[in-house]
Formats: sequence, C-alpha cells, structure tokens
Amino acid sequence: MGKQSRTGIALALLLSTGLACAEEPAGEGSTLKESAKAAVSTAISAGKNLLGGASEGVTEGREATQGADGALIISQYEQLADKVDVKVLKAEAVEGNLSVLFGFKNLTDKPVRLINLWDNGALLAIDQEDYASGLAPDSANPEEVTVPAKIGVRQKFIFEGPVEGPKAVRLWGKDFPLNK
Repeated sequence: MGKQSRTGIALALLLSTGLACAEEPAGEGSTLKESAKAAVSTAISAGKNLLGGASEGVTEGREATQGADGALIISQYEQLADKVDVKVLKAEAVEGNLSVLFGFKNLTDKPVRLINLWDNGALLAIDQEDYASGLAPDSANPEEVTVPAKIGVRQKFIFEGPVEGPKAVRLWGKDFPLNK
C-alpha cells in the first residue's frame, strides 16, 4: 500500500469521525480532537499491521514453495545449515564505501536462492566501535542471490560508507570477521 493510499484512508477516517462528532455541543472540542486522534492512530496501526503481515506472508509463501527452477528458498541464517557455506572472500574501501565479496557454496543437489537481502539488518557492515552500516541504496546490490547446485558463486555487496576500520560483516545475525 502506497503512502498516498494510507494518507487517503486516514483522511477518510478522520472526516467520517468529524462528521459523526459534528453534532457535539460547542464545549466538546477536545472530545472531537480525541476522537480524530484515536481514529487516525487506529488506521495507521491497522495499515502497519496489514503491510507487515503481507510482507511476512510473501516470505513464508516463498519459503514454503520451490522456485520455478526448483530452488530452495532461504531467508534466515539458520536455514543455511548443511545447505550453503558462506565466506567473506575480500573486503576493501571503494569510493568511500565498503565493498565486500562473499562466497556462497551450495552443498545441495538443488539451486538455493537467498532472499530478502535488502531487508533491514539482513546485511550489515560493523566497524571497530560497533557501529553498523547498511547496504548502499544507490548501488547494484541484489535483493536475492541464486546459487546453482553443487557449486559456488561470488557476490559483491556495497555498504554505505564510510565504515571506519571495518571488523565484520553480518548476514542475518551471523558475524563474519574481516581479515586485515
């Protein structure tokens, strides 16, 4: 649901609340204000829950089924166990950002697709002072990576800079130390 749709719903609720309360006596302005506040708050909360539930439903649906190519779908680190070996192959500063080359080796007989890599906190760079940087928004970072059966792929990710003295990168909560 787009921002304009949410705003439209909130405005419609606000107007309907205002019309319902329009017949209140003149001294009841604070009641009208509280009613409008409650209606908008409820609409925003409902919209947020609806969007969150839809997003979780999409992920669960994708995980429960194989891709068109028969790929196993993975969206959490725990799901990688015995399926994909993950290594950091190289990390370097590039144009004020941190470039990290990951190696993903598929240990199974089916393709494996790592999804939701843009989700908040799925991939983070961590510096020596334990501050995190997310993926750079204007880079060609993939939202998902497919690893063919019984082989590995290298995939580069660009993290927002500057990352002062990077010490690790985190994939779905698992830290991978960076060699200096």
